[in-house]
Amino acid sequence: MKVSVVVPVYNPGPNIDDCLRTLLDQSLPPDAYEVVFVDDGSTDETPARLDALAARHSNVRVEHIENSGWPGRPRNVGTDLARGEYVYYVDNDDWLGHEALERLVATADRDRADIVIGKVVGHGKDVPRHLFRRNRTGATLSDAPLLALLTPHKLFRRAFLAEHGIRFPEGRRRLEDHVFVVHAYFHAAAISILADYPCYHWVLRDADENASFQPFDPVVYFGNVREVLDIVVEHTEPGPLRDKLLAHWYRGKMLKRVGGAAFHRREAEYNRVMVREVRKLALERYGPEVHDHLAFNLRVRSHLLREGTMEDLLALAAFEMQLKAHTTVDVRVRRRSARLRFSCGLVGDTEPLRFERRGDRVAWVPPERLRPLVPVELCEASDALASGKAQALVRSKADRSEFLLPLQLERRLGADGVVSVDGQARVRSRKEAGGAPLAAGDWELRNIVMVAGFQAAGTMRRAEDDRAVLLTVGPRGRLAARAAGEPRPSTLRGRVARRLPWLARLVRRGGAGAAG
Repeated sequence: MKVSVVVPVYNPGPNIDDCLRTLLDQSLPPDAYEVVFVDDGSTDETPARLDALAARHSNVRVEHIENSGWPGRPRNVGTDLARGEYVYYVDNDDWLGHEALERLVATADRDRADIVIGKVVGHGKDVPRHLFRRNRTGATLSDAPLLALLTPHKLFRRAFLAEHGIRFPEGRRRLEDHVFVVHAYFHAAAISILADYPCYHWVLRDADENASFQPFDPVVYFGNVREVLDIVVEHTEPGPLRDKLLAHWYRGKMLKRVGGAAFHRREAEYNRVMVREVRKLALERYGPEVHDHLAFNLRVRSHLLREGTMEDLLALAAFEMQLKAHTTVDVRVRRRSARLRFSCGLVGDTEPLRFERRGDRVAWVPPERLRPLVPVELCEASDALASGKAQALVRSKADRSEFLLPLQLERRLGADGVVSVDGQARVRSRKEAGGAPLAAGDWELRNIVMVAGFQAAGTMRRAEDDRAVLLTVGPRGRLAARAAGEPRPSTLRGRVARRLPWLARLVRRGGAGAAG
């Protein structure tokens, strides 16, 4: 038994269908893996459905427990029942690629890894694309962005978990996956990243179907954040690495809660409690040095958190929300390679993102509402613009798998104070899926425009008619480009196959006369 897939289950209804289908349709032989469903006191038809499934499939097991209210206990129960060399945690409303288990196990065996992070595809979820830029062996917290993905949907060596007593906290609590994964990261002797195959499809369901998206008590939540921060402090010495790791939660679990669209939509009283608790934790655990690990826009948000009011934070959130990405692209295709030349920028619906030259330096010009609140020295943005990033990527129309493209960028500050980014990217059909070939089918061209930390995502469009551009991967990796809505290009090989099938067969067998 190579791997046990542990699935906590609670009232998924039909949302479990894709999970069941893909778990039973793995390329790994059925006698090499098992699926352990732990029913956490479901009240719908799922328990009976799982029991029937186990009766038909020898590698499916079901354990029924009293409702615990959160996935920590079901995952622990499943781990205790597991017989595989490895354990892989899957949520009941997500699904797997056909070869996911086979590839994950092969990677773990080859690298002798305690943890393998298989490529995650987000369906309505944000996934850190830079984590899956390429396959990696021996990744560590100091040289890889491992904290960017702290969900438990990873492959773990079961003996490794037992040796270090790594368990999920149980009961109704937040960030139980952070506690588990961070502990595992610190103890792992070897961590691998499998980037060239989409293993795990992470699906956003309606908020009322997912406990993780329910409103929470900020006092309790940030108490849970403190527990995770304590783990980092316990396993690190004071210094740059500790500061770098702790800054992850300051960015993602604290500043993120006091900015963005969700913050702007929430009720005022709830926001007041949120801001109060985030500010309290920020002043308690983080000094000014945390700003060295923040993008320019987050340094502004952090300043308003510490020195301003909730209304000031809302004004900044409103400004960021109205920024949109606009990108025009020219695509030149040659056989299995495409060259992209694009120009992009952030466009404000109501207020532009503007900068101005001050001698040999460049400064951000805040919107009028915030201008009196942001100190002059905090507006200094020369380094932020010089080191600014952009991402270009291809996204599958079939399953939304995304792969980053290598880029060359030039930034320009126009006379109007608006920054434009010109870029070039290359798509190689046989290498761009994290080093593996792109699957046949249609791929969208997308990019994320980032200017001094302010960012927005968009689709690359043709300059002449503002239509989105698609790349089609055809037979043997041949590429073609077209605007969305246009029919796929018809190849000579395809026309021959349809009209003269006997000739196409002869060509495929290498008939020299037919080729002539």
